[in-house]
Order: sequence, then C-alpha cells, then structure tokens
Amino acid sequence: MSDQQQNPDAPQDSGRPYTQPGQPHAQPGQPYAQPGQPYAQPGQPSGQPAQPYGVATPPYASGQTAPRPGSLGRTALIVAVSAAAVGLFFQIVTPFMYMSVGYQFVDLLSNLVNLIVLAGAGAGLVLGLITLRRPAPHLLAAIAIGVGGSAVVGTLVSWVSNLFYYFGF
Repeated sequence: MSDQQQNPDAPQDSGRPYTQPGQPHAQPGQPYAQPGQPYAQPGQPSGQPAQPYGVATPPYASGQTAPRPGSLGRTALIVAVSAAAVGLFFQIVTPFMYMSVGYQFVDLLSNLVNLIVLAGAGAGLVLGLITLRRPAPHLLAAIAIGVGGSAVVGTLVSWVSNLFYYFGF
C-alpha cells in the first residue's frame, strides 16, 4: 500500500510547505506568514506594510506640519500681481502728479517706482520658475510667471524708450 493511502492527512509533496487547516498558505520563500499581515516585500522588514511605488517619505520631522501644496506658487502670484498693480497705479496717477508737483520730481519718483516694480516682478518671476520645478500645483506659478515676465519686459521697454527721449533720438 502506498504512503498516501495509509495516511490521507499527511502533507503532499507539492513544493509548498505544509500549513495547518484554517491558516493562510505560505508563499514560496516566505514560509512564516502571519494571519492578517501582508507578506514582506524583498528588502523590507516583515511586519511593516509595503509603501506604494513613487511615494516618498516626507522631508519634515513627524512633529512638524507639512507645507501646504501650492504655497510658494501662491506667494509668487501675490508678489508678481502686487508689483504689477503698483506699476499700473503709478501710471494712472502720473498725469495728475505732473500738474501738481512738477516734471523733475515726478521723473525721479517714476524711476524709483519702476525700480521697485522691476524688483517685485523679477522676484515673482523667479519664485514662479522655482515653483514649476517642484511637484506641486503649477497653475498659480504659471500665472505668476506670466504677470511677472510681462511687468519686467514692460518696465525694461519703458526705460529704453525714456533713454531715447533723453538723448533726443
């Protein structure tokens, strides 16, 4: 009589380790699977769940709060729009200032305001470009780049055209 016919409860040689009835089957290479725990991934200690592919651990400590996504893009947008708004406001007010204060003072004030607008718009442009390199929402950063870039170009073209007026071309 064969060994199988004598003892039907004996483990069969199927290549897998024998498990008790009611226990999950062990996978090859992982003979000690615990009920309710996932199988360990290669290179990961057992008992810890596997992280999904592409998910990195946060670069901040566990006691700190995570930075809100898009906060640098929002900052870039606020800086660029504020600089452009200051420039537009000064352009609207300039004709009234010519009548009340005089040309020399308005010319000096115009150069100072244009320098502030150029610095603010340049900062918004740079912050927007930095934000585009991060894995965050890009809409606000793209708007900041557009507004900041147009303010920088507009200020530079204004200075070049004023330079032509000074030299009499």
